[in-house]
Order: sequence, then C-alpha cells, then structure tokens
Amino acid sequence: CCLLLVSLLLQSACHDSTSSSGGDTATPVSTTDICIASECSDYLPLIDIPDAENLVFSDSGRLFVSGGQQVYEISRDTEGFSATAIAGENCNFTGLAINANTLYAACGDGRLFAGQLTESPELTVIYNLVDFCLPNGLAAGSGGRLYLTDATLNANSQACLPPNPRIDRLQVDPSDPLSILSQELWLQGSATGGLALGTDNQLRFPNGLRNAGNLLFGTDGGSVYHVPILPGGSAGELSPLYFTPSALDDIALLSNGILVTDFFQGRLILLSRSGEELQSSGSGRFSSPSAVAFGKPPMFKPSDILITEKGVIGDNNLPIDRLSLLRTLAP
Repeated sequence: CCLLLVSLLLQSACHDSTSSSGGDTATPVSTTDICIASECSDYLPLIDIPDAENLVFSDSGRLFVSGGQQVYEISRDTEGFSATAIAGENCNFTGLAINANTLYAACGDGRLFAGQLTESPELTVIYNLVDFCLPNGLAAGSGGRLYLTDATLNANSQACLPPNPRIDRLQVDPSDPLSILSQELWLQGSATGGLALGTDNQLRFPNGLRNAGNLLFGTDGGSVYHVPILPGGSAGELSPLYFTPSALDDIALLSNGILVTDFFQGRLILLSRSGEELQSSGSGRFSSPSAVAFGKPPMFKPSDILITEKGVIGDNNLPIDRLSLLRTLAP
C-alpha cells in the first residue's frame, strides 16, 4: 500500500474546470482489465468522508464525493488527499451527477442542490422535489434531463407512506442549468413487499442509477436491472439482469460490464452486461460500500476503482467512513 500511495502522489495533481457528462457513461476499461479479488488487487484508504455515500468524476478528472453532511471536492498534493466542502449548507447528500459543467446533488430531505464547476464551486438549493421519500440515485441524460430514484426507505418522511418507489425525470432549463423546469414520473414501481424486483418486473427499492447512452442501469434491493430510454423519451421495458440476497447499492459501467457495490456483504461484484457474475472481491473487504466509480486522469488511472465506504448509516463520526481505492496488481 505504501508503494501505491507514492505512485499516486507522483502523478500530476492539476485539473481544470471543464466538464460535460460527468462520468455517467461507461469507462473504456474492460472486464478483463481489472481484478477485484484480494490476491490480485491492492486496497488503499485515501481520506475519511463522514457517512460517505456517492461519487462522480468530471470529464476533466475532478472528483466529487457526497456524505451525510456535505459534498466535497477531492484534491491531491504532495502531502496526500484533501476534501473541501462545497455545499452552502449541511444536508444528508445522496446521488451526484454532472451535466453541462454543472454538478447536481440530491439531498435526503427532498432538496436538489447544484452549482457550476468553477474553480471554487458552491452548491445551493435550486429545487424542492415533490412527494419524494428519499431521493437517492441520480443520473444525467440527454437534453438536459436528470433521472432520480425514490428509495422509499426513510422513517423521518411522511412522503414514505404509502411507499411509492419510482424514477422521476427532471427537465433542466437549456438556457440555465441551475433552473428546473419540471418534474414528472418516468417509471412507476410497486408498493408491494419483497426484497427486489418482483415477478412483475417492477421496482421495489430503487437505489443506484447510471446512464449509458439511452439505457439506464440501476440497483433495486438485491437486483441489477436496465431500462431503455425510448426515442420519444418514455421508459421502455424493465429487464432484470442479476439477483443476490443482499442489498446492492450503486454501480459503475465498464465497456462490457457492470461493477456493483454489495452494501450488506461489504464487497464488489463484477458482472457482464447480461448479468453473469464474473468476479467478486470477497465479503467483508469494504465497510458498507455505497458507491463505486472508475478513475480519471490526472489523479487516477482509468482502471483504478474508487469506492465510498459508508460504515454505519447516519453516523458521521466513525473512522471507517472513507473514500478508498482498489488497484489491479500487475501480472
């Protein structure tokens, strides 16, 4: 691990402020380029992030991480990694997405924050979501659209009764990325019980969300699924891809695969695009992994895997809440 830290610090720490898609498309890395098992990868904790939840890279390699109180920009210099809070106020932040040089951050209380990626960005509230129990996975689409899951599990919100799992679509003003023109139901789930997608292929506990062109990939309980965005903009047929009796949180997309965080079992799972399990990191390697993303230069290699480890949900003080790195060892 010490050698890995030295190699990271020797890479350039410069970045610029340009961005467009913010990592919502697949990395060029293939499933054969990475290994997540302990015998073929090196694990390195990078920096403590209270109640770490989600992460996103800009096209230029800037890294942003959400947590139980703040959204942080992660930087690196010769001393190591640092986290700068960029939200104008504390909130229980969840999903992150970037579009049109603007960072969007969902908050568990139903507010949407955003800010342009200037040299020193600041996120402020731009919209109050309607009838959301727990805003969670957030993905950027074409035409200034944002897709947001309602995770349905929030004991502090009256909007959770009765449960209304779904994906909503937000339309961003093309002339003002800090203005939301509309919120509409895009994909309705089912309020009936179950740990994941039922036999009717409806969402129960939608969580993580990523966009690959006009195909949204997401997690639902112990399931991974995808659903197409049809030419007219409506949702196509939802297709389950994979199931395990656990709670899958978030995903990252490879050129030919899907990397998933298994929150309960503390592991990563590598799948093919059709849902075949290819690799597992082994249970307990991570402390409640909540999100995963592939690295971008200049701070990281494209095959580097960045993970947010949440530790205990809602606890912002434990040292096991962190941003960490998994790097495949040379053969």
